[in-house]
Amino acid sequence: MTGWIGRLLRMAGLRRSGRGGPAGGRLMRLPGDMREPGGIVVYSGPMVSDVWPALYTANSLQKAFRERELIVIAPKRDDKLYNMMGRRPKVHCYSERPELPGDLDREKLAKGFLFFYPYSKVIESDRKLLERIPCGIRIAPLDDPSPLINLTVRTESPHFPEKLQQMFHVLGIDYDEEWRPSVRKHAEQAAKQRLAPVTGRMMPYIVVTDSAQAILERSRAEIPLRTVSFSGKKSELADLDREIRTAVVAGASAVATDSDDLWGDACAFDVPVAGLDNSGDFIKWHGMESAQSREGFVQAWVEILKRGVLVSG
Repeated sequence: MTGWIGRLLRMAGLRRSGRGGPAGGRLMRLPGDMREPGGIVVYSGPMVSDVWPALYTANSLQKAFRERELIVIAPKRDDKLYNMMGRRPKVHCYSERPELPGDLDREKLAKGFLFFYPYSKVIESDRKLLERIPCGIRIAPLDDPSPLINLTVRTESPHFPEKLQQMFHVLGIDYDEEWRPSVRKHAEQAAKQRLAPVTGRMMPYIVVTDSAQAILERSRAEIPLRTVSFSGKKSELADLDREIRTAVVAGASAVATDSDDLWGDACAFDVPVAGLDNSGDFIKWHGMESAQSREGFVQAWVEILKRGVLVSG
């Protein structure tokens, strides 16, 4: 990289990691490739909550580069969620483990496509895919550099979606601050049909994990509404697909969970949520704070009760 480009990137808050693109890949030509890319690729990771940073990223890139092809690499589980975007992108799916889908044209991606990895860190399960992606420029808002990402953007905020907004600002790409994910009508109706099969009129409810509910019950914390769960032997919702589950969470009065899956969905739809993060891996979301202990989790639930959002109707 020439000296003036290196200085430009440092001034803009960018870091270049690694030794260029993947084997056989193109050399980076900045800033031209940023202004007029051959196309855009957005990667969505294997964790259930990974879809939300990917959706926010894909939505803004689609609007900023209207004339460019947008490709999303995502788990098959999340395929329907990309219908939330104004125009559905081309979604190429992998099954359980992240890998480059067989129907993806690798030669095309090597011709000036930008690759966006919209996460704070590179997880082990993504390494194989990142090693094989043929895009010459691979961009991410990582907290720490990785040799698999050759354009790391520093951000002040650790929280999504602010982290993405700041990344876009540094890159000089317009970010859509107004967009939020919204449940499609047919998914909302399907959720109502499962939760209220007779009347079709849903009473207020709380989405829980069984283990989180057990903690609240042992602490004698009030649970003033009907609870629904996607797991456990008694659950009638265990067979719901990803899109309908998302609709159920989005329609809840609150969520109590020790699962990153439900935590991420609740955050994305701004549903009041108390989360117990036993692993320390919950997605960091603006305005939401997970608890690191059972006591903190119960207290977070009590705070939701105090806000008066849980009322029967």
